[in-house]
Amino acid sequence: MSQGEFIAIVGACILFGPIMAIWPYESAKWTETIDSIGRKPAGRVEPAEWNVRLTRVAGIFLIFAGSVMLYFELIA
Repeated sequence: MSQGEFIAIVGACILFGPIMAIWPYESAKWTETIDSIGRKPAGRVEPAEWNVRLTRVAGIFLIFAGSVMLYFELIA
C-alpha cells in the first residue's frame, strides 16, 4: 500500500467513524435518502432501527481500525 492510499484510508476512518458513532440516526437517514434517489416519491424516508444500530457499530469499528492502522504505522 502506498503512502497516499494509507493516508486516504486512515483519514476516511478517522473522519467518518466519529460522525457515524455520534450521530448514527442522521448518518443512516442520509444513506437512506441517497438510496431512494430515482424511486417514486412516497414521503419522508426514515431508517430502520437496525440500520441506526449498524451505523453506530460501523462507526466505532472505523474509529478502532483507523487508530490501529495509524498506531502501527507510527511504530514501524
